[in-house]
Amino acid sequence: MLAKISFYLLFSFAVFSCVSSQNQSQNMETNSAAEIEAKKALAAKMMADGYLPGRIIYSDLADDCEYTIQLKEGEKDFYYVDPINLNENFRRDNQTIWVKFNGLRRMNRCEKAAPVEITEIKNRDE
Repeated sequence: MLAKISFYLLFSFAVFSCVSSQNQSQNMETNSAAEIEAKKALAAKMMADGYLPGRIIYSDLADDCEYTIQLKEGEKDFYYVDPINLNENFRRDNQTIWVKFNGLRRMNRCEKAAPVEITEIKNRDE
């Protein structure tokens, strides 16, 4: 009798866990599609507000800027800017950001990047 009850409990648990995991995977697929759409909408709003998507790049090479911001130009090309006033909170390699900046008319500190002054910067989750 105890074996029968144990079998039914185990069988019931297995059935409920399968149904539960199917619901979770369906919710994850739905959430990921909804999350993708939300990220696209947020990106469109940020770009409409004048922000550019960028990535912080760290370099320890001689004669190179320590931190630059990589910005996309077209489908495949990138260009770099040298932020003279980058906040400590954003000094992490490969951190994705939204940024607004003004170009500066001054001598470059490194070859690959033009100096800029950041006017606004926000984290961008990818």
